[in-house]
Amino acid sequence: MISIVLATLSLLPQAQAAPFPAGESTQQLEGLKCTLEMPGGFDVAKEHSLVVILHGNGGTDDGMARSLMHLCKEDFVVLAPKSTGMGWSPADVDAVRRMTADLRKRLHVGERRLHAIGFSNGGWNLAPVAFDEALRCQSACWIAAGCQGGSVPKHAKKEMGVLALAGTEDPNREAAEKTVTLLDEKVRSVECRLQPGLGHAWPDQLVPYLSWWLKVQEGRYVPGECAAFAWKALPHAASDAAEPTKAGSFVWWYSTSADLANEKAKTFQNQTTRDRLVQRYGQQLAAAKVDRDADAEGFAKAGLKSTPAVVVYDAAGKVKAVLQDKIDAKALAAALRSVAPDKTPPKE
Repeated sequence: MISIVLATLSLLPQAQAAPFPAGESTQQLEGLKCTLEMPGGFDVAKEHSLVVILHGNGGTDDGMARSLMHLCKEDFVVLAPKSTGMGWSPADVDAVRRMTADLRKRLHVGERRLHAIGFSNGGWNLAPVAFDEALRCQSACWIAAGCQGGSVPKHAKKEMGVLALAGTEDPNREAAEKTVTLLDEKVRSVECRLQPGLGHAWPDQLVPYLSWWLKVQEGRYVPGECAAFAWKALPHAASDAAEPTKAGSFVWWYSTSADLANEKAKTFQNQTTRDRLVQRYGQQLAAAKVDRDADAEGFAKAGLKSTPAVVVYDAAGKVKAVLQDKIDAKALAAALRSVAPDKTPPKE
């Protein structure tokens, strides 16, 4: 009987051990020293996300890896290779492409869960990795750099999101901003965000947005979790969302419970808030968000019936627009523009 049980057990699929230890480790991959940040409790049988990040000129692999190690809590593996020289050579970049293809299989990376990031010199050399048709990256992010061209893969038009981050005082700011015009209509979405007063350095204030944006690219969604604006939390919707200013304000109402399966709410939160015109005018205003489940009285007082909902106020606190349910980006931008100090469209 024991022999039969043992024989039966031997036929059952065995749990596959993680290829790398949990936490931070140093690995030698394709001839390059690499730092890996692995989530705890990694299960190879389940799909995971992988972020590949290339350091700047003279940078280090561990420094880059640690800048994004917080993503491990969201089931991201962070891979940061080290170039053989100060910057990235074509041979080094080819090695990164090979190790990424290998790890995609070994780590069971989901079909839409591979992301490429390049900082400074790593950004100037990012395109061969980000635009590799075989790798099929879901997103690409240029930091303190910008896309300078390259053959955009076929899947990019429908699947790839692109983000450029830089400081307003960074000499590479123009390249970051030009990424938008260069890749517009060639990828699913492209945007640029700037950190005020920052020179050529890591944009720490923009990392929360980057972290949220990476999850959005995969279609992840948690009602109320949105980094598109610097939201204030208010006990109820009121004109005091705005600080003393000539600008108006707006309040976003959502529902932690009802919006969980609400596709309109997901579209608003993950896409509409990131629309170029919505960002252009909304960033000039004070923004607040309120969970209607936590403030049903305020929700009713505002005359609202469904979420998502946005109430736009002028600087005097007077309601200028109310939008709810299916909120069109064009309509929202128009409402925000009506109370924004600078009504000019964004520069092309």
